[in-house]
Amino acid sequence: MKKKILAIALLSVLASTAQAEDNSEDSNWVFRGTIAYVDPNDDSGAILGGGVSVDAGLGLGLSFTYMLDVNWGIEILAASPFTHDIVGTGVLSGLDIGETKQLPPTVSVTYHWGDVTTYHVGAGLNYTKFFSEKTSGALTTALGATTTSLELDASTGLSVQFGFDTPISDDWNLTGGVYYKDIDTTADVFVDGARAASVNVQIDPIVWTIGVSTNL
Repeated sequence: MKKKILAIALLSVLASTAQAEDNSEDSNWVFRGTIAYVDPNDDSGAILGGGVSVDAGLGLGLSFTYMLDVNWGIEILAASPFTHDIVGTGVLSGLDIGETKQLPPTVSVTYHWGDVTTYHVGAGLNYTKFFSEKTSGALTTALGATTTSLELDASTGLSVQFGFDTPISDDWNLTGGVYYKDIDTTADVFVDGARAASVNVQIDPIVWTIGVSTNL
């Protein structure tokens, strides 16, 4: 229910922003391009007698922030796909289970302050889509199977952030930030076409970013 209320609130603000933009030629967009490091703080239920862990991933982060006024903004965060290896834990420790790609678009309300160097905090809604999942040959061999496959459900959760922008020229800033994202998924393992196991995985990563920003 909290997630639905937040989503409705964000959509209302975005609609107000679009209307204000139609009535004014003085739009104030901030673009940020960064390197993003996704460091999962993961946990999982039991699967195949053990558990699973999701390794860190590196990618490119892109965001556009529309400043409603000097302090408040709406940020739309996107990225290039992140690739994560999935490995076993417990009795499965050391077993390469497979890998997945994911995209984490996020919409946040942000508050900005500061003079030369500016800072911002924010909270919003994250949607994570997993795709191109695949299992390893090691898992297929360990299970004595002919084929194996993996599917991960999409996730919707809250996101919070802190960041900064500090000038390095007349037009460009050094920008950096840290995000926490609530990402939970269900992983299904299929063996020879039949679902063999299903496990809930809490990924909940810390995302570190560093790059440049500019006003558009």
